[in-house]
Amino acid sequence: MNTHITKAIRAGSFTGRRAILTLVIAAIAAFGAAATFAPLAVAQDAAAAKASVFAVIYERGPAYEDNKNITEQANIKDHVAYGQTLGDKFLAGGLLGTLTDDKVLGMVVFEAENIEAAKQWVSQDPGIQNNVLSATVRHWQVTNIKAFQGK
Repeated sequence: MNTHITKAIRAGSFTGRRAILTLVIAAIAAFGAAATFAPLAVAQDAAAAKASVFAVIYERGPAYEDNKNITEQANIKDHVAYGQTLGDKFLAGGLLGTLTDDKVLGMVVFEAENIEAAKQWVSQDPGIQNNVLSATVRHWQVTNIKAFQGK
């Protein structure tokens, strides 16, 4: 509410029809502004509900051969090709670190409807199916990944 109106009410100089009319106008203005922004918030919530962002952390699986480079691992080319099936839902991906630091090899970030859909997609990855890779799927509550891509 306007500070001038609040001061006038406290001072007792706001009485009668004029006071009621002023309060009604202030209330309409306040609620009107809220109503103007409400559809925008609903539209943003609906867009966010359509797809969420998930990060998949890939690690060496039981069938990973430590004496071979990652590009020499069984089914690794199929794993890379499978990543391309995400199409526009693919947001980012690649190798992490030096590949010798620990078991972690890479990460893929993509959009899916929910965690179940994300896990289902990962389960069909040839690298996962052949145990060359193992994966952890996490919901990534990123604010706006496309802003980082310049879109």
